[in-house]
Amino acid sequence: MWRVVVLFSCTLMGARAQTNIQAASGPWTATLDGTWLWHAGDNMQWASATFDDSHWSPLRVPGPLPPDRQYWIRLHVQTGGTSDPGLLLGPIAYAYDVYWDDQRIGRFGDLSRGKWFTPRWQTFHIPRHLTNEGSHAIALHIGQIGVGFGPRGPSLNAGENRIGNFAALHEVESAYMRADFQPRLLQLLVDFGLLLAGLYFLLLPPSVSQGAAFRWLGVILLSRALLVMDEFYVNDGPLSIPGNIVFALVWPLGTLLFIGAIEFSYGLFRRPIPLAIRCVECLLAILAVPAPVSNSVEFIVFNADLIPMIVPVALAGAELRKRTPDAGLTFFLFAIWSAATLNNILAIAYHVGLPTAINIAGFRLWSWDLTLLLWVPAIAVQIHKANLRFRDERERLRRELEAARHVQQILLPSQTLQVPGFEIEAHYQPATEVGGDFFQIFPVFSASLLLVVGDVSGKGMQAALLVSMVVGALRNRQSDRPLCVLQELNTVLLRVSEGGFTTCCCALFAPDGTVTLANAGHFAPYRNGEEIPTPPGLPLGLASDAAWEEMQITLQLGDRLLWVSDGVIEARNGKRELLGFQRTQEMARQPASEIARTAHEFGQEDDITVLSITRQKASFGMAAV
Repeated sequence: MWRVVVLFSCTLMGARAQTNIQAASGPWTATLDGTWLWHAGDNMQWASATFDDSHWSPLRVPGPLPPDRQYWIRLHVQTGGTSDPGLLLGPIAYAYDVYWDDQRIGRFGDLSRGKWFTPRWQTFHIPRHLTNEGSHAIALHIGQIGVGFGPRGPSLNAGENRIGNFAALHEVESAYMRADFQPRLLQLLVDFGLLLAGLYFLLLPPSVSQGAAFRWLGVILLSRALLVMDEFYVNDGPLSIPGNIVFALVWPLGTLLFIGAIEFSYGLFRRPIPLAIRCVECLLAILAVPAPVSNSVEFIVFNADLIPMIVPVALAGAELRKRTPDAGLTFFLFAIWSAATLNNILAIAYHVGLPTAINIAGFRLWSWDLTLLLWVPAIAVQIHKANLRFRDERERLRRELEAARHVQQILLPSQTLQVPGFEIEAHYQPATEVGGDFFQIFPVFSASLLLVVGDVSGKGMQAALLVSMVVGALRNRQSDRPLCVLQELNTVLLRVSEGGFTTCCCALFAPDGTVTLANAGHFAPYRNGEEIPTPPGLPLGLASDAAWEEMQITLQLGDRLLWVSDGVIEARNGKRELLGFQRTQEMARQPASEIARTAHEFGQEDDITVLSITRQKASFGMAAV
């Protein structure tokens, strides 16, 4: 029968405390509770069993480890013989070397290469020939990485550091890990639910997830779930993962979570993100790059978590002051989340604040995740209500645009006009529901015909309203002379254009074939496929003292004048090539509908207007247009 005596001894106030444990041969273990000794620094002589450590500081077990980055701890033991000796060390540090007397018997991580792991249990063999009867020293060279990581910070936990039979120690280690894993099953289920919820929000069809809020909510939940699942694998998985790889995953995921909170808050209120906030996001992204861990880096990273949480609270507060619907509840939800984040930072980084986890029927749950369980349904309802308001607003705008389009169709002449003496073909295709192009044809005195074609800068409703004003001014004009028409329109547009401008070309057709032209910045017309040089002139609505010139040409029977808008010339294909002036001139003899179709298929980006007038042999008995 083998007999083993394990003697813990250290020097404390000049006295040596001793504890003797008798154990028979076979599967046995004994705890290493008691008083150890520690000293900051690095000296390989401190591994020797004969080293005098009487001047070292005492370290109680169980209890926390010293705060220093690198230090040694020692324990004296006196043993008899055993056939299969070993050591079981709990989650005491991120990296350490284990020495039995002068020989290293194992390591956790690699201090020499800066390779470290999240603290977990580890069993080490003690060579049989080193356990002869007598006094020995267990020495641990420990390197810390600062704040605790995962559910456990590094510590010499009670009963988790043992000496004894190697096989028995393995069984004890398995029991410790099972006991540590079981309370966190609820946490695992909760975060698996968050993972599914994140995928659900990310994969919602566009008809449901209007805007980006649901998408960013999915990013937040996925990031949080993956963070905790990473923690589970690191602490309870079958393999140890180097800490630098862990941080390579954890830091970017954490940063994505908080950037997602910023994007989500602005998406919820459908607000553009200011440049300053974009700079904050860039700062967080830079901090997410794995770096050597130091006090300064930890300080920045942990406190940077507060930055993105301040943004949603401030934004919700601003919307609350503007009396935005449901902004009060949103502000409260963001404040709760921010408070949970602050508590986590204080508890993990500074060891103050409320508990970061709660126990529910023997199961442990992060208080932050409990906050998320309450926060996600409430905020999802907020998003849904915001989407409903957005949908109603979009439907209202759609009806208004439809009404504007209908009014614009009434204001613009028919695209198949019947005018004695002329063959007129017009084609108008706005880029959106309403457009900024216009044309008007008026029968005037002595069987003449006045044509006005133009383009209001801008698109959409504002441009359509200016078009309506231009058409109204044309129908109430005081003169039919092209130069006077431009001057009257310029006076009207100076009052309402608000920095915009309008290009316009006027043409007065006389019964004898004479055409008087005045152009205010519009594209010159084509005569039988050739561009007519017109005198230059400023667009309308820019200057009160602008001046324009008139010119005259004579049309023979069969001659054709063609006007096109910039939507034809500036059409772009998939290669971002312009249709351009040359291609437009090559098409100038084609029918107006064919020119418009070609420009649209090439790549329409602006309103398309094509208008052609051909002089025919006919009497000028003008019909109303």
